[in-house]
Amino acid sequence: MKSPLTLLAASFTTFAVTNADDLVLLTLFFARRIPARRVVAGQYLGFSGIILLSLAGVLAALAIPHGWIRALGLLPLALGVRQLYRVISRAPSGVHGGTYGVVSIALIILTNGADNVGVYVPFFLVNRPALSWILASYAVFVGMWCLVGRWIGNHPAVLRGVDRWGHWLMPVVLIGLGIYILVF
Repeated sequence: MKSPLTLLAASFTTFAVTNADDLVLLTLFFARRIPARRVVAGQYLGFSGIILLSLAGVLAALAIPHGWIRALGLLPLALGVRQLYRVISRAPSGVHGGTYGVVSIALIILTNGADNVGVYVPFFLVNRPALSWILASYAVFVGMWCLVGRWIGNHPAVLRGVDRWGHWLMPVVLIGLGIYILVF
């Protein structure tokens, strides 16, 4: 069994890597002055959907021979390559104006969560004995992410920097994570 500190670090890393794009979305929601209660509720609801899909993936993956688990690294690798292609080709993405309710925010977070599921399934499989601890830490991290998104959303200089360079972070991290899962 891994030490609690190692597990906490791994949990935070997987959460941060897969939710960097959500932090940008949260920042944009808060910068557009959408009520915090609505943004936070939408984030928790959307992230809960991502967790449920990931747990379903874990159950399905238990039927896969153990040696093939590393092949799940192909999913974040493919997602990273696809996102990198979009960044390079400058395909439009992101959130556009309008009013956002809890459900619409949750759906945006959920549909933006394919990378999360691709990373969480193998991470949850490898750490099955500590899964409840990981999920509890994720619940805390979602709240922290909302606080950070709100803080960033209130700082125009930081928001400009995220808008300019944030789109490169996610694909690079996903490609690295996919390679890590495949190799280690």
